Amino acid sequence: MALQMARTKLAVGLLAGAALVAVAIPAFGQQSPQSILPPGFGAAPKAAPAAPPPPSPSEDDGGGQVTPTLSLAPPSQDQANIVSAAAAADDEADNADNAAAEAAEALRKQDIPEFARRATDHVGILDPSVTGIPADGFGNTAGRYLNTLMARLDAPIASRWVSMLLRRVLTTDIGTPGGVDPSDWVAERASLLARMGEADAARLLVQRVDPDKATPRYDQAVLDSAMASADPGALCPVADTAETMNPQPFWPLARAMCAGLSGEAGTASALIDRARSQPGAATGIDLLLAQRVVGAGTGSRRAVNIEWSSVNALSSWRFGLASAVGLVMPDSLLDQGGLAMQAWRARAPMLPVQSRLAAERTAATLGVASAADLVDMIAQQAETGDAYAMDETPAGRLRTAYAARDEGDRVAALRALWADPTGERDQYATRILTARAAARITPSSDYEDDASALIAAMLSAGLDTQTARWTGVVRAGKGSKIDEAWALMAVGAPRLAVDVGDDRIANFGEGGRGSATLRAQFLFVSLAALGRIAPVDVDRLAQRLAVPLGQRNSWTRAIGSAAARGEPATVALLAAVGMQTSDWTQVSPVFLYHIIASLRAVGLEPEARMVAAEALMRT
Repeated sequence: MALQMARTKLAVGLLAGAALVAVAIPAFGQQSPQSILPPGFGAAPKAAPAAPPPPSPSEDDGGGQVTPTLSLAPPSQDQANIVSAAAAADDEADNADNAAAEAAEALRKQDIPEFARRATDHVGILDPSVTGIPADGFGNTAGRYLNTLMARLDAPIASRWVSMLLRRVLTTDIGTPGGVDPSDWVAERASLLARMGEADAARLLVQRVDPDKATPRYDQAVLDSAMASADPGALCPVADTAETMNPQPFWPLARAMCAGLSGEAGTASALIDRARSQPGAATGIDLLLAQRVVGAGTGSRRAVNIEWSSVNALSSWRFGLASAVGLVMPDSLLDQGGLAMQAWRARAPMLPVQSRLAAERTAATLGVASAADLVDMIAQQAETGDAYAMDETPAGRLRTAYAARDEGDRVAALRALWADPTGERDQYATRILTARAAARITPSSDYEDDASALIAAMLSAGLDTQTARWTGVVRAGKGSKIDEAWALMAVGAPRLAVDVGDDRIANFGEGGRGSATLRAQFLFVSLAALGRIAPVDVDRLAQRLAVPLGQRNSWTRAIGSAAARGEPATVALLAAVGMQTSDWTQVSPVFLYHIIASLRAVGLEPEARMVAAEALMRT
């Protein structure tokens, strides 16, 4: 009884701290995604937007839609190639797509009452008033162009803040652009969400389309989101017709699983047998997992034995079905899964908590999980451990950091937590975990050496107003440690309240994990894009730090033009295209400049500041 009481007190203590943290996206189960941003984020008065990067001419296709023009010289960056491909795709003929749409409509015609049909001129999960993204956020940008950008975007992306912004765009009840099938438009959004790790948002989004409006691309998005969210039942509305439209070996198995989940054992068994006999049929563990789902639905006593010894990789199909029936997958296979799969793993309640903890930290760095999620996960893990040997564990230190009466004890606990992580991603996750605890520390010169870590923790969760309270400490401080705090405050605080002299900017950079030159370049382009350096100083520092701000290609022209047209959704998507890497040291300073400047130009200045701060703390 005493042990149980101790565990309960621990969980209550941690969850009490978690109550201070912003609610995360995704909300598990059937709830709609909610804001991951702290209350009041972005509410501070904004400076007048600086002029965005010079826009390029755009072409009107005759129907009022804008398609960015192609570069005359082929750009070397992958991002620019994607933009060029997107523009080219918009110029393709519509005949093939129209024929496919007509065939799909003939196959899927269902008797849905007119009053029950959902609109297709705008589709989304959240109202624009919730996400802050206007319903016309893509302006008149052509649908084919946007679809191609999304289809070719290699997610997850470097920046947590750009990813969270893109999620807001993709989940907003936003207008369907011209020149694209509405179902295909939703499909590309949902598939991109799944690749970003946003399993629940992807599943909820595809459910906003009536089944008789489905297209082959939409069917694929349903499959993507169902496997990411470990919900094979989500395949059932389209499974029958999808098998006809898509020659993939998984759809016959999907029909069998849906029959099994409906309790139709005979039909399920017959469909499994038929699936086995088809050319190119799924075999091995892919087939066995489908049979396991069928058995779970029908209550069959003939349990299918699953052996992982011969499996060398987890596909989304294997992950989704195994998670759905609560199978324990080897950690060696799960750990090899990509970053998106780690986010799927973190939100899969059927998997053991211990297996999900490291994945939850990864999900936080991707913007899928919040500080509240991390605290809650550690509380769940702590309940399975020895409550009397907890003080020196992460759970015990976190409890002290949030709940200790003595502020010195709280700071000491924070130091211990920050000292544990070894890799950059894990370190950033710890900053997110401790954000609210850091915000409760009273600014004092006694903690001058901790100021950079405290400010980094706060800014990792968007607590910019709380960060500004440390201005006096940062101004009075000296040494390399305070330089880190100074740089973060220079780009992350709501208003510039520290000096930004040329020499201090150019000499910044020591102490990070990457190149000192790159860190100085990131600081410079961030300040320049935020309008916190005089134009004459921008030119001088650009030469001193060898940053070619005048460099142009298809991508820079596209994002500059979108900013000039006032399209925040297009800017957010192109910002993600410009950050297609999991390593911040591979992000171009020139691209970072255009991203921050363009976000600021379309009224997303708070997000621009957080991207700038993230660049400094993750390099």
